[in-house]
Amino acid sequence: MKKIVSILILAFTFTYCTDLEIAPNSLLTDQTTYKSKSEFINGLAGVYSSLGNWSEVVYKIGGSTDEMIFPARGADWKGDLQPLFAHTWLPTNGEIAGIYSGLSRNIAVSNTFIDAIDGSSFKDDSDIKVMRGEARFVRAFAYFLMLDLYGNVPLVTSSAYDPNILPKQNTRAELFNFVESEAKDLIAGALPATNDYGRVDKYAAETLLAKLYLNAGVYLGGANTHLADVVTATGDIMINSPYHLDPSFHHVFAWDNGVNNVENIFTMVADSKNTAAENISYLFSITDLTAKYGPKADGWDGAATLPTFYKSFEANDIRRDMWIAGPQVGTDGSSITAKDDKGVTRQLDYVADFTATDPVNNADHWDGVRGGKYLMDGIGGTMVNRSLNNDMPIFRFADVLMMRAEALYHQNAGSAEALTLVNQVRNRGGNPVAPFTSLTDDNLLAERGREFAWEGWRRNDLIRFGKYNDAWDYKAASADFHNLFPIPIAQIQSNPNLKQNPGY
Repeated sequence: MKKIVSILILAFTFTYCTDLEIAPNSLLTDQTTYKSKSEFINGLAGVYSSLGNWSEVVYKIGGSTDEMIFPARGADWKGDLQPLFAHTWLPTNGEIAGIYSGLSRNIAVSNTFIDAIDGSSFKDDSDIKVMRGEARFVRAFAYFLMLDLYGNVPLVTSSAYDPNILPKQNTRAELFNFVESEAKDLIAGALPATNDYGRVDKYAAETLLAKLYLNAGVYLGGANTHLADVVTATGDIMINSPYHLDPSFHHVFAWDNGVNNVENIFTMVADSKNTAAENISYLFSITDLTAKYGPKADGWDGAATLPTFYKSFEANDIRRDMWIAGPQVGTDGSSITAKDDKGVTRQLDYVADFTATDPVNNADHWDGVRGGKYLMDGIGGTMVNRSLNNDMPIFRFADVLMMRAEALYHQNAGSAEALTLVNQVRNRGGNPVAPFTSLTDDNLLAERGREFAWEGWRRNDLIRFGKYNDAWDYKAASADFHNLFPIPIAQIQSNPNLKQNPGY
């Protein structure tokens, strides 16, 4: 049983605005709420439920990288996803605006909950102070993504709103400093060393700080002067936290991955019966697979991986099980048949190399290897809605090891510890692939790709390694200004204080 479920099943409905410059209106601000200590758990549930947009971050931002493509398949999926993949997006792109709005919602809900605590008679209660720290973490994480994706956005830390004073635009460096300061304070005591599963602890904040520092060269410009800080933060997690590598790569993503969890440090809890946050990864990618996975597995036939990315996995790599490739068979071993785009009924076959002449804008419905990271052991549990019961890891211990290895490598390319750490992740659970004998930029980036495929971090990694604007399968090279998304046009039009990012 997932401990967090007892929190998240509590009914709690928010009505809020998704723009940073507009104050959220919520039941949290109603003076009739929070008259007893127990009511605060409802508000905390709402803060965590707002993280349901993580699925959107993973599958739409991932679609701008070499690990994922959302091709138009006839009339299906045609729209703003193809420019996202081709790096031809404009400030009017609805997918980019949707991510911005989702992160704004995370911030608005967190601010409202924090202000409600500060205005209550329970603000000095030790349990309530922990909840306040958790909301601060969610807000800091959202601002980390904002500075990563959009660069320069308003820094709003209150639910109070004056229509005559619109928020000013903050710089990327100011947002960096805010996230750094918040994370340090959360580590210093605002968050506990342990917490219930699904609720963050100080090591989640320390992992956030390590991620911030690992990307400091991108965010602040110039050489990264925070590599030693990455080593310090990750070292504390390795030595003092309760987290470690799960011996089973499959279990990290399994339908019961909330049970005996040892690796996932920060998680989007997904329970199709009880939580608002949805893991809809299979819906985006597959179709016609009910005979293989059960009646819920008739998805939307969308996202696939790219041939080169798929082929980067060695045939004996157990992580290759995350892909659904080739001719498909049911649980009884019989062929799964469906009509192809030519109207011929034949065995369903997900091919790695797209057969269409224009794969981005008009792919065959069977083109592309599909993502099944959360289906490696089938669909388990009791699904009652469209969401899987598999929790989605946001931060996990494997990333702590890989971040430390990368920081050590960039300080000393021959670091024996860096090589050991990468191989520890690469060969976990007896994965039979050959260990690396040395590290290079290329094999380190490729290994991060194999380990964290379709988990939301590929864009971040490619930019840090200077590869995000390279040409890859079905995509031409793009200009460096695409390292930042544009501020959505609706935000620019509603707040004259905002200036658009260069290149747009």
